[in-house]
Amino acid sequence: MNKWHNGCLVIRVGLAGALCGLFLLGSAAQSAAAECEAQLSAEPMTAGQARIAISAPCSPRRKVRLHYDTVDLVRSLDESGRLTMMFSCFLGEKIPLRVSFPDGLELPVQLRALDLDRVTMVAAVWKGSVNLDLHAFEYAASFSGESHVWAGAPSSPSQAKERTRRDNRGHGFLSFASDGDGEGDQIEVYTFLHEPNQTSGAVTLALDYESRARNPRDPDTCGTGLYADLEFRVFAWHPDGKAQRSRGIFTAIQCDQPIGEVNRYSAKALPQILLMR
Repeated sequence: MNKWHNGCLVIRVGLAGALCGLFLLGSAAQSAAAECEAQLSAEPMTAGQARIAISAPCSPRRKVRLHYDTVDLVRSLDESGRLTMMFSCFLGEKIPLRVSFPDGLELPVQLRALDLDRVTMVAAVWKGSVNLDLHAFEYAASFSGESHVWAGAPSSPSQAKERTRRDNRGHGFLSFASDGDGEGDQIEVYTFLHEPNQTSGAVTLALDYESRARNPRDPDTCGTGLYADLEFRVFAWHPDGKAQRSRGIFTAIQCDQPIGEVNRYSAKALPQILLMR
């Protein structure tokens, strides 16, 4: 029973009551842990893409890292701890996507995508706070022409399909576009949707070191600057299921050297898409 001792009320709790209290505390802790549990899923989409859904309710506005082969992308969760994004499977489905959360948890998700046997994807990946623009010139398109695809005119899967309905030729779109801001790897991906039995043609690709051409000149992009020598990686997925990897580099130039096509654009490490009837 309860009694007063030295002016204080002493409350006696039996063993059963103590165990009940511990059980309730344990249940509350388990419930809280369940509410904070991170979840992710991948839904197959057309054009070689997957819709990635990430939920981490107890990590609002925090950053997560997406690891795909050697590519490391950083994205931010919203105020509810959620993120939904389209992911281009430019190395196919066999390589899993791993997601790292702020608390150190890492979860894998098996990618699934549709039409991988009907698309060519080319990804350019680099590190650093500079911008590279991937350009695709479809069927000898002129600069800024309708079939010139780049960050300034990225197109979309629906627009590419609409152009195909008009001319019965395959077209593409930019599915990832980085501008050099943020953490992790920077990436741009061009996805070409093949049209069976189309006329012969080609898609020429080029990578533009856009930051180097700005006026005034960014000292990090020339001379002995941090990004004067800039290496980039190229990943390419082909409809036959083969994935290729290569590397390229923009070599250093003097900071007072005029910018021309030779020191601004690179095509050496990029595959060209040949379309044969």
